[in-house]
Amino acid sequence: MRLYQNLGIAAALMIVSLCTPAAHAQQEPSQQTPQDQPQQSAPPIPAYRSPLASAADNGDADGTVDPQKIIPDDHSLTGAENLGLGVPSLTHSYWQPHVDLVSSLDSNPVVSPGQSGWSTWTSVLAGVDLRRTSGNTDLTVTYLGGGMLSNTGNASNGIIQAADIKDKISFKRTTVTIIDQLNYTPGSTSGFAGLGSVQLPGAGLNGLGSGFTPGQTILTTLGQTLNNSFVTEVDTNVTHRTSISVIGGYSLLHYFDGSLLDFGNANAQVGYNYQLNRSDTIAISYQFSAIRYSNFDQSINNNTVFVSYGHRVTGRMAFQVAVGPDFAFLRSPINPASTTSGQGGTGSSGTGGTSTGTNSIQQIFWSMNAGLHYQLQRATLGATYAHGVGGGSGVLAGSVYDSVSGSMSSQFSRTTSGGVNFGYSHNKGLGVDGSTPVSETFGYWFGGANVSRPWGRELNLALSYQLQYQNSNSSFCIGTTCGSSVLRNVISFTVGWRGRPIGIE
Repeated sequence: MRLYQNLGIAAALMIVSLCTPAAHAQQEPSQQTPQDQPQQSAPPIPAYRSPLASAADNGDADGTVDPQKIIPDDHSLTGAENLGLGVPSLTHSYWQPHVDLVSSLDSNPVVSPGQSGWSTWTSVLAGVDLRRTSGNTDLTVTYLGGGMLSNTGNASNGIIQAADIKDKISFKRTTVTIIDQLNYTPGSTSGFAGLGSVQLPGAGLNGLGSGFTPGQTILTTLGQTLNNSFVTEVDTNVTHRTSISVIGGYSLLHYFDGSLLDFGNANAQVGYNYQLNRSDTIAISYQFSAIRYSNFDQSINNNTVFVSYGHRVTGRMAFQVAVGPDFAFLRSPINPASTTSGQGGTGSSGTGGTSTGTNSIQQIFWSMNAGLHYQLQRATLGATYAHGVGGGSGVLAGSVYDSVSGSMSSQFSRTTSGGVNFGYSHNKGLGVDGSTPVSETFGYWFGGANVSRPWGRELNLALSYQLQYQNSNSSFCIGTTCGSSVLRNVISFTVGWRGRPIGIE
């Protein structure tokens, strides 16, 4: 029943967002300076490309990107979203359907330690990209739904429901942005395998920053997981060089088919931005996050002060870095036997046992978030890095994590393109109760490559490979199988159809 309730909430959010532009259609459009207005109308939409794709996917025939065809990135440096290269200058509203059929060969379909034995999956996916501008509102919706079907019965089938919804309302000096990113998937979203070359909405370098998502940087077994992030951001221009950003949000990580730790994170941030020149911005911000577990009696409060720097060149480069101290307040039961980490044990949810007391400590950590987009003549490079205190991805009751990811996409010829991606994360458990001399750690690697070629104007063929590997300093169990490492290889072939954009009046 909880599953249907969560999916119902997600559907309601999408319906409300779709109706929002109509409510604001009568409002006056925001005033723009000449340099903020599009300098050229939208270019013809290329074959099998979505107008919502990154700037690298809307280039000229030789693979380069014309900055005159891109609206400059206007995200606040202290905002919830990562800085980008800009977006294509579209002059119309539209929606665009797409369907994908993926056949995959999987070496470890249940994602379990020490397991091997190739199996096959068939994934059927359908979705829609929508962009609607009306008056002073700009709505973007990306939705993907479908399922993964096990052909051999070695693993259970999986359901995929993912959406990225963004509604931006602009006034004379103030912009209000509402964002919701939802993923209901049969596994961790970090390095998610099984979809071939199809990407989950909201994934990649242009999504929400690490402080506003629950994070799933530890590989877990195959099982349905709900990962949701909701953010409301208000940006106000004080002068032509200065602005203030205020953000409030909530993120949730919930496991349906396991005994892992579920938690929510309420967060808030206020930031002051100063534009040094056309390309460079500096900022200072304060961020608060409160992590609470539904089946474990531990709480984490983070108070972080960031000093930030950003550099943007439209269509060419976007770089940002934020670093500062994190004053963390950690609380857990004194008696470690009163809870069972990762097994739904005791704690504030009252599922069994009693706590004999609490242990509260204060520690100073450091936090850092950095990101880089770089556009070459025929390729796009991207990388992100994050360090801080997080919720532990459902495996640890809080952790100090490092996470780095990168990607490169290239247009080999007019008809053939490809790319590579990689990621690494390291999580060390927060030993609040001091019950063990060494905290448990997890190291997780993923990487892959893909090559694609259009077949006509609306079909696309793609071949991809994805590797996942995780190890730990101690043995861990997934179901009845235990071990210290997990290895998974997935080879996928995708046939995709993307219809031509359909205009919206």
